[in-house]
Amino acid sequence: MSDKPSTAPLISQQTFENWSYAWQQLEFNSAPFDFFKEGDELIVSVVFDSKSMSSLLSTTGVSTIKIRFGYNAENSNFEIILFGTDTTGQTLTPYYIPFKKNYQQISPELGQGEGKVPTELIRQWKNNWLVTAGKGAVTKNNFITPYGFTRGYNYALKEFIETLFTFDKAPNINVVFVLHEYYGVDYIATQQITSTFGVVLQGQKSEKDIGLTADDESYYDLTAPCPRTC
Repeated sequence: MSDKPSTAPLISQQTFENWSYAWQQLEFNSAPFDFFKEGDELIVSVVFDSKSMSSLLSTTGVSTIKIRFGYNAENSNFEIILFGTDTTGQTLTPYYIPFKKNYQQISPELGQGEGKVPTELIRQWKNNWLVTAGKGAVTKNNFITPYGFTRGYNYALKEFIETLFTFDKAPNINVVFVLHEYYGVDYIATQQITSTFGVVLQGQKSEKDIGLTADDESYYDLTAPCPRTC
């Protein structure tokens, strides 16, 4: 396992737009998304530093934290971007990117584990990512919902802050990659399980915490994908 730090916590609006556009174009790419793997390692989460998150959550007027997906075509990297908007949708903050990406060594045991409900459900989502992405089997289909090709998720400000309540001081935030598997609306016709990419928010307990544990302090919300609520 290794940590690969990013170079800056902020990007310009033009870079955000470029990455967002490049990501949306991947809807028409039928090949597996091999950019989640780097050699024999798999990206499992990204980390936003506590100072950046304190700034984001403290911005006057912010009511919604938006998590958006991007694709850095220059480096062939998947990117997670955070920013805040007001009740009208106006962007009030810079565009924040992680200061670190966490990778896990791919092995036959990757994805094994047990836990309790609801911890078990979160753990299963994480395991689904480890197994599917570890095999290099993630495709555009994992980002398609009834609303279209997923560009991210929205969190109400108070929901995002839920990740901080059990900490004495503001922690770094792990944004952990997961896959939700379920019977989709067209299951009877297709006989295929739907597997959709999502994220789980967790306050980082230590520098070595990459978000693979599951506990009651994990926070998730699947109700506001973009699209529909962009």
